[in-house]
Amino acid sequence: MALSSLFMEVLMMMNNATIPTAEFLRGSIQTWIGQKVDGLAVLPLLTAACQSLASVRHMAETTEACITAYFKEGSLNQNLGWGPILVSLQVPELTIEEFLQECLSLGSYLTLYVYLLQCLNSEQTLRNEMKVLLLLSQWLEQVYPSSMQEEAKLFLWWHQVLQLSLVQTEQNDSVLTESVIRILLMLQARQSLLAEERLSSGILRAIGLGRKSPLSNRFRVAARGMAAFLSVQVPAKDQIRLKPGSELHLTLKAQQALNALESLTSSKQYVEYQDQILQAAQFIKHPGHCLQDGKSFLALLVNCLYPEVHYLDNIR
Repeated sequence: MALSSLFMEVLMMMNNATIPTAEFLRGSIQTWIGQKVDGLAVLPLLTAACQSLASVRHMAETTEACITAYFKEGSLNQNLGWGPILVSLQVPELTIEEFLQECLSLGSYLTLYVYLLQCLNSEQTLRNEMKVLLLLSQWLEQVYPSSMQEEAKLFLWWHQVLQLSLVQTEQNDSVLTESVIRILLMLQARQSLLAEERLSSGILRAIGLGRKSPLSNRFRVAARGMAAFLSVQVPAKDQIRLKPGSELHLTLKAQQALNALESLTSSKQYVEYQDQILQAAQFIKHPGHCLQDGKSFLALLVNCLYPEVHYLDNIR
């Protein structure tokens, strides 16, 4: 409580300080949280940030730093899961839209994930789950991680899309299924884009020019793997594989996505991920796997590519 009280005082100083002083305090707070705090000690700080900060931008940054610290390597509370975070994050109702937009622009994807889980817990109906799925699909169309520190957070979003999509398809409603197919095709397209090694479009991408992607090689392996998996399971705008079969008939698009994944094995920069790439390709080509196995495939990728990232433990 003493630590929380002191933290709130510093946050109030930030609110009343000049811009240069506030920015200095902001940087100091981020560093302190990252270096000195972890586990349960984070929870009162998270609540204090939501209640005390006047700047929505500072709030979005501080909540993300707190959630990241909660799952830090070496924390004694790694097995507590997301429950305590869900209770401690209190998104401001008066500025909720502004807060969500700041989170999107800053890469505060863990904070947004907690907000989604809170929305799902608040009303456990199919209608609300579809509403959350549509919101998440809008966010996925907007975001592009600016660094390797942010990239793995997207796996939580992908997992949520797969989970919510499967629930909707179980209703045997053609309108809902059409919506799910559209969302999954969008996700596949975004994953293919994230897997590119250069940030460019049109003719620049075609000739291999453009700024180098800030994302890691292991993330590109995961993105290409998921893109290939979805290409196989959602082969067309009116088709979706919800049940396994004895044979797998690949469309041209699915074959190209699979080729893009397997081609990484001949590249020197992916030499350390050879086994993971072959394992992913083998999983995708197995006719006994369907969309129901999407979460298992994502767990496989997370386990072999990101074993040290503890905020992913709930989707392993």
